[in-house]
Amino acid sequence: MSELSKENVALANKIAKRIKALRQEDTGMKQMDFVRKYNVEKQTISRWESQIKIDDNTGKRSGRGITIYSVSEFCNIIGITLTDFFDDDLFK
Repeated sequence: MSELSKENVALANKIAKRIKALRQEDTGMKQMDFVRKYNVEKQTISRWESQIKIDDNTGKRSGRGITIYSVSEFCNIIGITLTDFFDDDLFK
């Protein structure tokens, strides 16, 4: 598998940030509130919100990012469209 470019890592991290912001708007600061409201595994929401990190010394990447299918699943859960999700200043 090829490594993600810096631009793709930045995009993946923006997506994670947007998910966290929407989740907090919907259910508050705690992931567990979202888990309880929507019956989603805590590990799932945690993974969706995880940022990809790159070690400054080694360049090694940690984290996977999120697929468009998972973004779509999140949108369906909270009742928005993918257009709504990406229609944010974060992506402009």
